[in-house]
Amino acid sequence: MSSRSTSGPVFDASPDGAAVGLAASDDGLWWRAIPPAALSIALVTVVFSLVFPNLWYGQYDVSDIGIYQELAAFMDEGLLPYRDFDLEYPPLATLLFAAPGHSDDFGLYVRWFSVEMYCLAAVMAAVVVATAAGLWPRDRRMWIVALAAPLAVAAVGTIVENRFDLAVALAIAATVLCLTRRRPFLAAAVLGLGFAVKLTPAVLLPLVLVMAGSPKRIAGALATFSVTALLPFLPYLIMAPGGVLASFTYHLERPLQIESVLGTPLLLGQAIGSTRVDIVTSYGSQGIASPTADTVASVGTVVMIIALLGVTGLAWRRRRLLAERPELLPVAALAFVLAGMAFGKVLSPQFLIWLVPLAPLIVVRDYWLGGLLFAVLLLTQIGFPGMYWELVYLETPAIVLLAVRNALLVAAFGLAVWRLARPPADPMRPDPEATVVYPDGEERRPATPAAR
Repeated sequence: MSSRSTSGPVFDASPDGAAVGLAASDDGLWWRAIPPAALSIALVTVVFSLVFPNLWYGQYDVSDIGIYQELAAFMDEGLLPYRDFDLEYPPLATLLFAAPGHSDDFGLYVRWFSVEMYCLAAVMAAVVVATAAGLWPRDRRMWIVALAAPLAVAAVGTIVENRFDLAVALAIAATVLCLTRRRPFLAAAVLGLGFAVKLTPAVLLPLVLVMAGSPKRIAGALATFSVTALLPFLPYLIMAPGGVLASFTYHLERPLQIESVLGTPLLLGQAIGSTRVDIVTSYGSQGIASPTADTVASVGTVVMIIALLGVTGLAWRRRRLLAERPELLPVAALAFVLAGMAFGKVLSPQFLIWLVPLAPLIVVRDYWLGGLLFAVLLLTQIGFPGMYWELVYLETPAIVLLAVRNALLVAAFGLAVWRLARPPADPMRPDPEATVVYPDGEERRPATPAAR
């Protein structure tokens, strides 16, 4: 039996008996999301049109747009990715590169690529607000999220229009929305498409499988992800299997990147004179060369796998609580994203864009964790692009700034895991782990919404 409330999210029972949050649209309240979503989109417009052109650094400093234009030009000439030219990205990324047109005019291409990223940012903000509307339909937190979403875009800076990682952020936002609406199959489909854009969204697949519930639904979600993830690759696997394989091995072979958490101790050692490192340019970025860099990268890969498995196990243990309190799902998603981000050998500045859709949904409930995320985003903008070349030349202030950013990133991961393991009480809901002494003198746990 389900229980419906007019003051918050609705709950129903999943096939395995766990309570699962439903969206407020089931109460006919989705119209409430329209005004805050419109406000959020308007503020995103202000960020792109007024804030980004007037920052202390150049709007298109250290940009990858030139690479995207070159790839678009190849495709305009009729060349096929993987077969006729090397491509490090999955196939759906080529649609983003081709969409601006004007591959023969760099100025126009830059302008329209920025418009494309603005559109992705606006849609992402609307999706984040829609998620908040489902979680808190009659609460001012929906409006706070509407304000926080464009602030997160502004905090990370113009890198959002110099890279295409807003597509990854949108996939993450849509996945969280689907999970809060008890749509694991749709979430799996979104992740599959995200994988075909930039591999990374697959880090949330364990969370989707955990929330699917029964073994049958887990198998269905996994099959859905596999189809949507692999289908875009299929034509290229037939025409150029070697080129597709090379796009995967490219990432496996990358060295320890200069901005990675794993590389930070080596850079600090360089700053205080205890170790020596060299900076090498390869694989489209700057990496660290030292006697221990390869070992650190290998150990980091093992640590990352352990972290992801640990978060998966924790999510599985807390799956009933996540189902009963869907407002915790953004924290769970954050734990997965940070597990892959903080311990990977590659941590490019644009990866921090992936946190943009999660920060607003978290800060509205958890000021400490949300504040850490906004601090990480802002420090990323201060360091990149403004101080990036100082970092490449191993200047101490840039190294210290990076070290602080990375320390906060690791702290955010630890706090997200702690919140998932020991979630703070929500006054809107009974604590499913608590016991209450009832008037008859008996101690027992209060009924959860799914049990009432």
